[in-house]
Amino acid sequence: MSFPRFLMESLAEQGEKFGLHGAKVFKTDRYLQNGDEVSPGHTPGHIIFFHEQSQLAVVGDVIFQGSIGRSDLPRGNHEELVNSIVNELWPLGDEMTFIPGHGPLSTFGQERLTNPYVSDFALGIEREISQKVKDQEEQQK
Repeated sequence: MSFPRFLMESLAEQGEKFGLHGAKVFKTDRYLQNGDEVSPGHTPGHIIFFHEQSQLAVVGDVIFQGSIGRSDLPRGNHEELVNSIVNELWPLGDEMTFIPGHGPLSTFGQERLTNPYVSDFALGIEREISQKVKDQEEQQK
């Protein structure tokens, strides 16, 4: 079954119904196919989307500002969730802004500094912090 294109074609209209203004219709150059491999997320079947040029990721309930997604749901796996965040999201860069399933936006760099579940400190990871991330931390104080 192919992806129902009407969903993308009605994106702006659907967004308006929920108070989300400014959505633009887009065309994709590739759809996920049966058998494609994606990184584990919040629960089996969950994936994230990111756009490298705009430094924006849509992560759903994988990670939040100051927290991570639930892993107690059917077939959830806490270790897999943390590994996915560390090995798949962190390499996208500190300045990548993410949109969680709910709650405020954040950046991966900010969460690497402050998130009690997946911060570098909590996981015992030593690394150099970029100046931009340090500046973000100072602004929030």
